[in-house]
Formats: sequence, structure tokens, C-alpha cells
Amino acid sequence: DGAFYLYADCSRFTDDSYGFALRLLDETGVAITPGVDFGHHLPNRRLRFAYTNAIPQLAEGVERLQRALLR
Repeated sequence: DGAFYLYADCSRFTDDSYGFALRLLDETGVAITPGVDFGHHLPNRRLRFAYTNAIPQLAEGVERLQRALLR
């Protein structure tokens, strides 16, 4: 019936949110939207996460992202 979103700074990992989102999708199967789709405030340094699924699926996505980002 609704959704929650997180607009997060990814500059620790990249200055290209679009390329980074594509890489994470390819490596983890987790879809994240690049900031360039949401305006002009530092769009290459931002990612949008949508929390639109059940908790178990969200937890799996977070675990996949964590494994990819901490290697």
C-alpha cells in the first residue's frame, strides 16, 4: 500500500551513481536507483533505495549489498 525510500550518499564508493548502481545490479542482483534520476543535488553521489518488498527479501538484499561492498 505504500513504500519507504532512502536517498543515500555513495561517494565513499564512487562518484558515478549510475555506473555504481549498474555494477551492483550485475554483481548482487539488487536493483538500486541512481541519484541522476532524482534531480540535480549531487546526483552522482546519491542512490535511492526503495523498501517495497517483504522484510525477508529486504534482509537478503542488504546482505548481498554488504558482501559486495565489504570485499
